[in-house]
Amino acid sequence: MKHIQKNVLGFIVCLGIIIFSATSCVESHYYHRYHHHTRGWYEHRHMPPPPGVNFDIDIR
Repeated sequence: MKHIQKNVLGFIVCLGIIIFSATSCVESHYYHRYHHHTRGWYEHRHMPPPPGVNFDIDIR
């Protein structure tokens, strides 16, 4: 019985690690795909933002 519990516990831990890794990969992919044309994007490329773009909008 202990052997079965040990295997089940190991399986649950491995499954948790796989799920955590998969979600972080998806989040990283989303960030790299859609994190452009922000203040940092323009500063990194030493470009002024297009006319009419205001990054100092205060959203509450």
